[in-house]
Amino acid sequence: MKPVKLVMSAFGSYAGQETIDFTDAAQGVFLVTGDTGAGKTTIFDAITYALFDQTSGGSREGDMMRSQYAAPDTPTYVEFTFRYCGNTYTVRRNPNYRRMSRRKNKEGEYTLAKENASVALWMPDGQEFPGKMRETNEKIVEILGIGAPQFTQIAMIAQGEFIKLLHASSKERKEIFARIFDTRAYAAIQIKLREQSKSLYGKLEDNRKLCAHEIKGAAYLPGSKYAGGWEEISSRLETSPEQIQETLGLLLEELEGKETEIREQEQENRRLAEETAWKLRQAKETNQLFQQAQKASAAIRSRMELLGQQGIQEKEETGRLRELRQQLETQLPKLSEEIAGWRSLLPKYSLLKEKQEAAAHAQREQQEIGAAVSQTKEKLSHLQTMVQGCGEQIAALAEAAAQIPALAEANRELMAKQSLLEEMSKTHKRLLACEKKERQEQERVGQALLLFQEKSQEYEWKNKSFIAEQAGLLAADLEEGQPCPVCGALEHPEKAQLSAHAVTEQQVEEAKQAREQADQDLSQRREHFLKAQENSRKERSLLWQDGTRMFGEGFQPEGISQALAGCMEKGRQAAIRLEEARQQEKLLVQQREKLEQLQQEQAALEQRQEGLIQKQYQANLAFETASQAAGLLQQELPFPEARELKQRLAKAEKEKSSLEGSRVKAEASLQKLSRAIAENKGILAEQQRNQKLLEQQLKGKEPAETDCLLEKSRLLEQEAKFLEQEKLKVAAIKARDQQARKQLTRLYQEREVFKKQYEVVSNLDKTANGNLPQHVRLDFQTYVQRRYFHSIIAEANRRLVKINGNQFILQCRDVEHLGRQGEAGLDLDVYDLVTDKIRDVKTLSGGESFLAALSMALGMADVIQNTAGKVHLDTMFIDEGFGSLDDEARDRAIGILNELAGDTRLVGIISHVAELKEQIDRKLVIKKGDKGSHARWAIEC
Repeated sequence: MKPVKLVMSAFGSYAGQETIDFTDAAQGVFLVTGDTGAGKTTIFDAITYALFDQTSGGSREGDMMRSQYAAPDTPTYVEFTFRYCGNTYTVRRNPNYRRMSRRKNKEGEYTLAKENASVALWMPDGQEFPGKMRETNEKIVEILGIGAPQFTQIAMIAQGEFIKLLHASSKERKEIFARIFDTRAYAAIQIKLREQSKSLYGKLEDNRKLCAHEIKGAAYLPGSKYAGGWEEISSRLETSPEQIQETLGLLLEELEGKETEIREQEQENRRLAEETAWKLRQAKETNQLFQQAQKASAAIRSRMELLGQQGIQEKEETGRLRELRQQLETQLPKLSEEIAGWRSLLPKYSLLKEKQEAAAHAQREQQEIGAAVSQTKEKLSHLQTMVQGCGEQIAALAEAAAQIPALAEANRELMAKQSLLEEMSKTHKRLLACEKKERQEQERVGQALLLFQEKSQEYEWKNKSFIAEQAGLLAADLEEGQPCPVCGALEHPEKAQLSAHAVTEQQVEEAKQAREQADQDLSQRREHFLKAQENSRKERSLLWQDGTRMFGEGFQPEGISQALAGCMEKGRQAAIRLEEARQQEKLLVQQREKLEQLQQEQAALEQRQEGLIQKQYQANLAFETASQAAGLLQQELPFPEARELKQRLAKAEKEKSSLEGSRVKAEASLQKLSRAIAENKGILAEQQRNQKLLEQQLKGKEPAETDCLLEKSRLLEQEAKFLEQEKLKVAAIKARDQQARKQLTRLYQEREVFKKQYEVVSNLDKTANGNLPQHVRLDFQTYVQRRYFHSIIAEANRRLVKINGNQFILQCRDVEHLGRQGEAGLDLDVYDLVTDKIRDVKTLSGGESFLAALSMALGMADVIQNTAGKVHLDTMFIDEGFGSLDDEARDRAIGILNELAGDTRLVGIISHVAELKEQIDRKLVIKKGDKGSHARWAIEC
């Protein structure tokens, strides 16, 4: 990675937009120089922030870097263009900060708005990377091959960071080397071996459980001679699989023998059951014949008794039929003649009924028409009275309806006045509420202002305290005669002191956020107060405008309620009077309509009265005619009504029908009885023939006893069921044991395969992950990284001996001296060439530590450049550290850096040491002003 251009806007000590073109110092060593606090380190912070969203030292976040000198409308951002592997990339990033709003508020003023953090990355083809902030950050790390922690240890050694590079733990170096030298494939191999080892161990455990399940599922017969042996060896799964299989075979042989025994017992049981069933059938057939013979004798006796009874009944029926025939010959002619006479009179009775009904109908019409005539007379009299009263009411109502227009006009005037007073009352209430709201918002503005001042003072105090504590941390390691890493002074008369309760960076950030929140609250409260003040002004103007129009210049808002109450009372009275007049008007219309309707009803009733009188005359004439005709017919008939004639006729017909029905019934009964006698004689003959056949079949035989045979058959059936159940039990046990033997054979074969695989993979896993017993805990990836680490140390020592005058060198800690706790393998020691002793790297002094760290960084850069890894770094930045060196060591260090840079690499140094200005030709000079800092190149030819 090599920088091309850096643009900083309102960032750190740079108030406006500051552009640094690194093509002016494309290679070699350059010096960043300037006054204390001018913003030298800010340049490195900006590069680290643009790439990784954090500063080079890690002590300041991006949202703390907005310049205090910046104008409110100046945006804060960093834009960094760099080349990597021949490709050019540009990244632009801005933090969260508050800026001037782009639009005015309702009061016409600009307020502060929050600008959210964002990042954009332009690829070599000029297209912007289409990801969100998280995806873009990951893409930058993917391009460079390292993250912020690795970058600040090998490419940009910030102020105080060289100690971290030197004192890094084995775990930290492992993470750095994994990205730089792309050794993560070896870690993947470790993980894969660990997963395979766990998987194979799990398969062995699953196999063991399945074997135990199959063994537990195996069974044996009750009382088996192998039961004790099976229970003993089934618990020895790991050591005796062959014995288990052998014993399972013996159990299966025993089960097959039991099945053969049961089959033989079933055959004997079936033979005995068939023999018993045949005997039982023979006995049942003989007993059935005896029963049939008994039933046949009883049936013959019963049939002979029935024939005797039927013969007596036949004689009685024949005599009764003879008597009925004689009676019919005497009475039937008389009844026929009587019936014919009664039937001839029926038409006359029908005519009599018609005449009587006509007379009754005419009489009903007479009565109905007479009643209608009387009702019509009464209605006409009532209508005349109503017409006269309605006319009188119409005259009185017309006078009241004439007053409606005047009453309506007076009511409208009162309602308009009332409406205006009601609106003024609402306006007055809103004005009081707005004035109350205005007072409340004014108080809240005062409270918010006090809170903002308090939070601002707290933030400023904590920020100053935090910065002062940084000086105290540096001063804690200063020794007399040793140069200050910041200013290079050898004497330290007044060291900065650490306070008892040091302020942390988190507390500073929390105080800053509290101040920003208080500032936002104050702005919101001011906006709310101005809005409440404007609302009060509008309501007050509206109220006085309406009040002076109604009450004049002497208007007072307190009189609105009284005026409104009086107006409402007058309006209520006027509305009542107007409503009464309108009701009178409605009643007038109703009365006129009613009068017209009454007059129409009167005319209709008079016309109807004439029609009713005409109908009454016609009904009288019809009644007289029908009554005379009915009287003449009544004199000719024997009975007053047809009902009596029909009763006499029905009685005669019933008597005739009864005589004829008795004869028919008697003849049918006699015929039925004769047929029954003949049928029973035939049945009796058939029964007698069957009885003779049964007697011949039973000749010489006796009834058989079946109870013993039935009991024997029942016992044989129970035994057959028992044998079937036993056979099923044995078959189930045999099936389970056969399945168990089959599954165990397969599982034992699998187990042998898994064991062999696990032994190989487990040893590889323990070796690759450093878990071998009695061995150093050194995993595969660390073992490979130690090769790179040895190369880095070799390159570092090549420069270190030149710088320190052959005083000491660095060396990777021997494997024999590595511990077995935690991660190890990349630990660093110092070999003192003068004393011929090895000591911990942390025993180096400040100057020695800087030289060792610088050599380490240079050695790492060489190894990275010469390997086929993913990371390519052509730039190194060093912030301070040279002040701790004497002149000779400093000259040697600068020479080494010039040698490292050559014609392709770029090395940047930040330092206050005056001698460096004379030794380094290319300088980036930072000038501090009242309105921020500026940067310019000073290149001496």
